[in-house]
Amino acid sequence: MPTYEYECPTHGVFEEYHSMSVKLTHCEKCKATGVEQEIKRLISLGSRGVVELYGQDLVDKLKGDVQKLKGEAAKDEKVYSNLLGEDKYQAMQTKIDRQKRNRR
Repeated sequence: MPTYEYECPTHGVFEEYHSMSVKLTHCEKCKATGVEQEIKRLISLGSRGVVELYGQDLVDKLKGDVQKLKGEAAKDEKVYSNLLGEDKYQAMQTKIDRQKRNRR
């Protein structure tokens, strides 16, 4: 079943999920308040759904995402600590600080 967009003069734009045979002419929120506002169906740009990737397309997408994430982690300490986990990151920083002190 598709999702349709409608516009009500009172409640603005809203979406309804129903079969193609259903024809909405009035806003359900307005009916609940006792006022029947006529609505108009909008023409949308199409599906905003999920795109599923399989096989080599999925592998290529994942490799690209990993490379992008590695680049972001190398540039930003906060991203790196989020990827590693706060406890592990703190332990690593403590170890690095001790090594620096021992070299002096």
